[in-house]
Amino acid sequence: MSADADRKAGGEAVFDLRSVCFAYDWEHVGGEQTVSGAARTDPLLVLSDISLEIAKGERVVVLGHNGSGKSTLVKIMGALQTPTRGTCFVCGRDSSADASEIHRIVSIVFQNPETQIIGAIVEDDAAFACENQGVPPPEIETRISAALGRVGLLAKRGALSSALSGGEKQRLAIAGALAANSDAMILDEPTAMLDPEGRRNVESVLNELDKTVVQVTHRLDDIAGDVRVMVLSGGKWAWRGSAEEFWDAAESLGFRLPPLVALARRLGAVATVDDVAEKLAAKYKGSPPRKPEKRRRPPSEALFAVNDLCYSPVPLDAKVLKNVSCVIPRGRWTSILGRTGSGKSTLVQHLNGLYLAQSGDIEFDGMPMPKDGAALRDLRRRVGLVFQTPEDQFFSPTVREELAFAPLNWGFPKEKVEACVASAMEAVGLDEDYLERGPLMLSGGERRLVAIASVLAAEPECVVLDEPTAGLDERYRAKIVGLLARLSAEGKTVVTVTHDFEMAFEMSDRLIVLEDGVKVYEGGVEDGLPVLLERQEAFMPDVLRVAHLLRKRGVDVPLTWDSEQLLD
Repeated sequence: MSADADRKAGGEAVFDLRSVCFAYDWEHVGGEQTVSGAARTDPLLVLSDISLEIAKGERVVVLGHNGSGKSTLVKIMGALQTPTRGTCFVCGRDSSADASEIHRIVSIVFQNPETQIIGAIVEDDAAFACENQGVPPPEIETRISAALGRVGLLAKRGALSSALSGGEKQRLAIAGALAANSDAMILDEPTAMLDPEGRRNVESVLNELDKTVVQVTHRLDDIAGDVRVMVLSGGKWAWRGSAEEFWDAAESLGFRLPPLVALARRLGAVATVDDVAEKLAAKYKGSPPRKPEKRRRPPSEALFAVNDLCYSPVPLDAKVLKNVSCVIPRGRWTSILGRTGSGKSTLVQHLNGLYLAQSGDIEFDGMPMPKDGAALRDLRRRVGLVFQTPEDQFFSPTVREELAFAPLNWGFPKEKVEACVASAMEAVGLDEDYLERGPLMLSGGERRLVAIASVLAAEPECVVLDEPTAGLDERYRAKIVGLLARLSAEGKTVVTVTHDFEMAFEMSDRLIVLEDGVKVYEGGVEDGLPVLLERQEAFMPDVLRVAHLLRKRGVDVPLTWDSEQLLD
């Protein structure tokens, strides 16, 4: 840890937190909590003795495992919550006494963009903060055009906000914050729903900003340039220092280095695709050992057969899906890939009848997809869907009731319901202390785990998950990947929409790749990699891009996303 880690970088302090603590009472987090039969009176401590100074123009990255207090810290710094104890000053103003002025100084981008999108039309939403500030209309037009252009949404400025994909909504929230032109920006997991190319674009924008930026993230790839790194654990600072110092300490703090960073550090290279490829090419001495191919499972009959499916959210508007035909095999793991806005979520929301086919058709288990009545109800019992944003499917006051709802709805006896709830909690790695808490009072990662558990509790034969690992730290991500692998091994059909390529390439039996609403590939992982690299190289994982670049230079390496294989 740097000796200067606790000091601001110099200049005026934009944020100055002094011994900040924050706690909820148990009733607030949902339901009564007991210890040995007695009601709990001790508060649920979320932040403890947090002190921090951030200078004007400084960029700070806050890391921490799920539930460590990061999102609560964001709300306090943005004057959306008041510390239980201690004081938070923003540009010299006490956040507890001058919240309205601080809201003009600080823009916040939340973990779930749905919570802050106000305007029905993209450009109206981007302009919302400017209009509230009384910015003249000509300047508003200049600001929103620039902001939408920087996040790649200028072509969709007239589109319905509700018709955007999850990743596009996240970019819209960032555009609104950029257009506000505040002195400081706080971003809570701003790239969680974005594809790799989109993440790099957002990081480039943040690095270019001449303002104070605080970014909360699970992604170590977000640490770039001259940033200060802060690690939260259990509501307290566990580590603080520079980015370079962090890479030396990361593994001892329980973090896994990004594959490209790990490769670069072992090779003495800069953590860029070009430099790592150059250093590897210089070390190449012959054909490397080939990694054994993943065991191929025998072909399976189709559970879903999609034929010429088209979908448009608004009649006569541009199609989100364009004559998509594909097969989802029974008892196999299929991953659906594609850039943000390519139609992935729209496709899978047809699989349990949430969306009905406007054109084309879908067969389920050899029969036409039901549209109503008992047959549609049976489909939704057999096919469980976990949304991209967990809050979209929560409506019960406690986690216990949330998990029990579906099995009760399907008529499971009481004893069976209790067993299903316990089994689902164990599967996602949450202990029983969470059962009486309110789902909406949990951290973003914890909410995702509860959403998955709520679907598993109904014991579906097919599980469809939209970005199941987004917003999770490495520990919980490993639990989810392991859980889905077990479900697939047990014969359940698993469908994942994901930007987690390591999971998709390593665990999937099949890939379906969409591009601008059109299917461009369907088949096995090994055969799909050359197609993906040809059409969407910038969208691919860094290590796979390194391998592809080496092959272009005549180095005989396999197309791999595994950094250890390149170093064999």
